[in-house]
Amino acid sequence: MLWVAVHCHRLALDVFERGLEQPLIAVCDRQQLLQVTAAAAALGLRPGMKRATALALAPALILAERNPAAERDALEQIATWTLQFSPCVSLQPPDGILIEIEPSLRLFGGEQRLLDRLRQGIGQLGFALCMASAPTASGAWLMARWRDGASITHESQLHAQLAPLPLLQMDSAAPHLQTLAGIGARTFGDLARLPRAGLARRFGKTLLAELDTALGRLPEPRRWFEAPPRFDVRLELPSQVEHAEALLFAARRLLLQLCGWLTARHAVAQHAVITGEHDSDRHAHAATRIELRLSQPSRDPERLLGVLRERLAVTRLPAPVHTLRLSCERISPLAGTHGELFPVPASGTEALGRLVERLQARLGREQVQRLVLAADHRPEAAYRIEPLSHLAQPASPARSANPAAHDAAAGDHARGLPGIPRPLWLLQHPVPLHERNDRPWWQGPLTLLAGPERIEGGWWDGHLVQRDYFVAESETAGWLWIYRTRASEAAASGDASRNGEPTGGWFLQGVFG
Repeated sequence: MLWVAVHCHRLALDVFERGLEQPLIAVCDRQQLLQVTAAAAALGLRPGMKRATALALAPALILAERNPAAERDALEQIATWTLQFSPCVSLQPPDGILIEIEPSLRLFGGEQRLLDRLRQGIGQLGFALCMASAPTASGAWLMARWRDGASITHESQLHAQLAPLPLLQMDSAAPHLQTLAGIGARTFGDLARLPRAGLARRFGKTLLAELDTALGRLPEPRRWFEAPPRFDVRLELPSQVEHAEALLFAARRLLLQLCGWLTARHAVAQHAVITGEHDSDRHAHAATRIELRLSQPSRDPERLLGVLRERLAVTRLPAPVHTLRLSCERISPLAGTHGELFPVPASGTEALGRLVERLQARLGREQVQRLVLAADHRPEAAYRIEPLSHLAQPASPARSANPAAHDAAAGDHARGLPGIPRPLWLLQHPVPLHERNDRPWWQGPLTLLAGPERIEGGWWDGHLVQRDYFVAESETAGWLWIYRTRASEAAASGDASRNGEPTGGWFLQGVFG
């Protein structure tokens, strides 16, 4: 086995600092500073300093009281993100995670590449870390707390590599450091050379157990961490944010967590919601809700971030935001993909999807529309306009009020309408044509090239049409699509004109490109 230990040594500070870019923050444990940011350290602030002294040196300092519950939540969020690399993830409270990675090495290109992805990804989530690998979980954990980047590849190297480790890093040895130092034991190697019976009698079996599990002499059962069934994460900001664009820094880290959770569950999402919470005083405002909708399901953080950036650009906060929340309830399984002998660049559908998402985020969902086929023989009713919501799934024709018309039209769409060709450009309203010498006239006499194609329909919704369609040629306008209303229409329906259908004569309805 091969274990990776991730030690988040600044977890108490990172749960506050990751919400804003380069804040001046210090975390307190009662009246003393526990951890400080790099900006605060540059002003002379140090862990162990009194609160009053720190405020005297840096009046703009943001002081935050340590929050163990937030640290536990953050540790679980990191563990959820790492599940995309291995299903064998175990928490090491209060600030560590252990990952069994040997079965995943081939998939991610070897140990070093996997470690690099872990380090980069957790850093992008906003957490500082030290990391080490070893054949045992306890050995990796001890090395991560002692020396960042350490790697032990084989069990035979454990004793030699752990020998210089200071006993301060061993939890079971911490209460006995002075006594152990008095008998000359200051490192892991010194402790391993002492008589085991005397160690157990004087310091208890816990010290020997930690020693043996680190060296692989004792089994070390671990409880595996499981990803939550739904994604709902909150991030408290160290200071209130008044402008929506400033929320992008913190929201990006939440989106990275979401995509890690989706990867661990082999799923994709098409809809997520970011909520900005405001103060709950007498002038409180309802939480600001920002919906992120994709034209196609995805788990690409940059794609979600692009939509969020457009939404934040047009969002005005009614009050300052102190907490961000990201939730995603509806997910779908990731569709299987087929490998290709010759890889091709991203499809045009994906590029179009990104464009649609940006337009919808900037203009609104209702403003980005598309034409959808409808089950109707009448050309002006054979389509409808609707908001573009799902780019990947082709829309099916809507069910007509007349089942017979629906079935006939569906068959025509499937076969590709027989008869004369039809143009793609239809006029908004049919234009009446003059008739000269029994020939239709439009910028000159028209020559009939094909037809007739008879269309009758609309009796079920009160808009009856009875037409004979022709393809006509004009010397100046090219090919036209014209029709002639049947003589029986006016007689059969005396109120046809009131239904919107012009009666009598020739009409121009479309133009061929």
